[in-house]
Amino acid sequence: MGVLDGGNAERGTEGGFDAERRRVLKVFGSAAAAVAVFPVVRGARAWGAVAPPAGDAETRILGSTGIRVATVGMGAMITRDPDVIRYAVDHGVNYVDTADCYMGGENERIVGRALEGIRDKVVLASKVHIAPVDEMIRSVENSLRSLKTDVIDIMQLHGIRSEEEVTDGSAREALRKLLDQGKIRVPGVTTHSRQEAVIRAVMKHRFYRTALVAYNFRSDSGIGATIRTAFGMGEGLSATIRAAAAEGVGIIGMKTQAGGYSVPGTALSPHQAALAWVLENPGVATTIPSMVTFAQVDENVKARGKRLGWGEKKALHQYSQAIADRHCGLCGECSGSCPQGVDVASVLRSLSYHEGYREEDLARDAYRELGRDRGALSCLSCGFCAVSCRLGLDVKRLALRAHALLA
Repeated sequence: MGVLDGGNAERGTEGGFDAERRRVLKVFGSAAAAVAVFPVVRGARAWGAVAPPAGDAETRILGSTGIRVATVGMGAMITRDPDVIRYAVDHGVNYVDTADCYMGGENERIVGRALEGIRDKVVLASKVHIAPVDEMIRSVENSLRSLKTDVIDIMQLHGIRSEEEVTDGSAREALRKLLDQGKIRVPGVTTHSRQEAVIRAVMKHRFYRTALVAYNFRSDSGIGATIRTAFGMGEGLSATIRAAAAEGVGIIGMKTQAGGYSVPGTALSPHQAALAWVLENPGVATTIPSMVTFAQVDENVKARGKRLGWGEKKALHQYSQAIADRHCGLCGECSGSCPQGVDVASVLRSLSYHEGYREEDLARDAYRELGRDRGALSCLSCGFCAVSCRLGLDVKRLALRAHALLA
């Protein structure tokens, strides 16, 4: 079955969720109809040469692109061993995500070495930041050299937070030129903050074809989210993802394991259960969990086609309790609420890189990017924290911890 095959490769489920799954996939099945709505995918014929995932990998269609992807892909952000990436591809992973800013550019070079000789088996995604047109083009051309390829399949505008950034004219001009030159095939966005607003903007303006979204079992939890949904004041991220997928936006899930914290004493893997939870949403085409060992690849790929039974739900509940006082859901609801200008979500994301991912260099780099104004320096002299968290996190305690560890 080729990647442009619009047939339904889903495994059966019970109940109303299956009806929703069929409805979403019916939209995905007609790539030709979607072309009338979104820009043409440059070099689309080349997808026919991409080999389907190995083995019995569960696959879905990536929105209106027509690209067939395995539901478990790979986020290579912290992967240092090219053999782990090749091992993942051998075990059915056919979507690999990287970025020019990961490891100071070294991560793209690692991915490039890993995919030598097997590039045709993988949908390759990277990222570029909003900048002047010429600077963006140079950045992508540098990524092409690092990745040892002549085309990047999905080029994503990195870290988008608003509709204004979705409609940024310089970014669109640069990406159109790269599309016309055949250097990229599909434009997309990534978002960690104000995600529902960003996804709705992508749906509204119809230039970007994919959205990489931070999404996990804590995304819609909390009293505030429940009240807003009950009173029709918000859809919740899960519903927004389904709506976007039905409109042809290819949704990729990141941060799927809610930080990947180590939780001893559980018989079943909470990280596998967390990944399976994300994949129960039919709007999610693929996911990009981080994998740095062969064992993590084995663990994550087992989530393909897995449905949450009693044991998995129990493991997920135990994991949720274990991280309840430390993990930020990246909902962005606290955005702008700190009178000192602290970017709370980004501060806590940096802390999760340190305590969950156990990647000190990544955590320090992420925190350093915030600078003095958006970092937690001002929390040192603040007597009362005005930021309210929907998950009930003690924001000041966590922000001070992040500053102490990472500043």
